Amino acid sequence: MKKATFIMMLGITVAVVAGIAPLKWKTTSIDLGQVEKNEIKSLSFEFTNMTETPIRILEAKGSCGCTNVKFPNGEIKAGETASITADFRSGRPGSFKKNIRIKTSTSDEYTYLHFKGEVLE
Repeated sequence: MKKATFIMMLGITVAVVAGIAPLKWKTTSIDLGQVEKNEIKSLSFEFTNMTETPIRILEAKGSCGCTNVKFPNGEIKAGETASITADFRSGRPGSFKKNIRIKTSTSDEYTYLHFKGEVLE
């Protein structure tokens, strides 16, 4: 009985913690549509710090060398809004799906921002 109660309480705790996201993203996915080969497209992912303490973006990295990512270097204060921006240079013709991996000071988990489109011939 004690083991079942412990497991149930652990599950509730995990569910509550998982429901409280430190960053609230305006969007985590962007569709660039059709882009020309070798075109540079700018992306912006806006977020708000939903915690009561400052947060730092420790890492923001694109899934390939075609994406140049920029992120705030300093602390993002409680309630403050900031952005992760990127420049994507299109390459080979065809459909693409890329991501940007984000690591913050509040979690060991990564957040993934996604973008997709089609490079024209």
